[in-house]
Amino acid sequence: MKLIVFDFDGTLVDSRALILECHRAVFTEFHLPLPLPKDSLALIGRSLELVLAELAGPEAPVSDMVKAYGRLLPQLRADPTFAEKPFEGVADLLDDLSRTPDAILGIATGHTSAAVVPALNALGWRDFFRTIQAADMAPSKPHPGMLLQALEATGTKPESALFIGDTIFDMEMARAAKLRPIGVAWGYHEPERLTKAGAYRVAHAVGDLRDYIRDWIAPS
Repeated sequence: MKLIVFDFDGTLVDSRALILECHRAVFTEFHLPLPLPKDSLALIGRSLELVLAELAGPEAPVSDMVKAYGRLLPQLRADPTFAEKPFEGVADLLDDLSRTPDAILGIATGHTSAAVVPALNALGWRDFFRTIQAADMAPSKPHPGMLLQALEATGTKPESALFIGDTIFDMEMARAAKLRPIGVAWGYHEPERLTKAGAYRVAHAVGDLRDYIRDWIAPS
């Protein structure tokens, strides 16, 4: 069996609007200067408390900000203006892979379980994934803990697993866990940064990613 683990934000879904609005609302609530969008998006993938601490500074009430973020996230996600939107072709790719006999799918995300599972349910994707690893289950990316747990949960060896993500944190995590790191160019970090961080390959379109996965599962 081959294990294919995906990042969520920036890899499967475009969550820019949701993340930026959450940051705007939380920083406004705590009367803190609003970070630049580029600074917020550059940290996507890491655990929320680390992101907020870096953006708001060491004196900020990060624990309270995390709680506010958790309260606001489902409210904003219910608004179509801010809800995550699957990248074109991703839903079909996941559906096809979920029907592939030799493939097991997983998620490894900087979201907590309480944040990512409702998102997967709303998208109709929850049943696609055999293992869901989240920020409340292991140290933040790029620590390999989430991927090591995914391997253990599915009985898969590192050499039979891919991790697909859009940030250098994803590539570094995959390398640390000895999985093959595959980057996608439509997310939050530039392809050149992904390659420098160790990406084995960078897909520039979902069709390219589909072809690579297909050939990796069943090489000709």
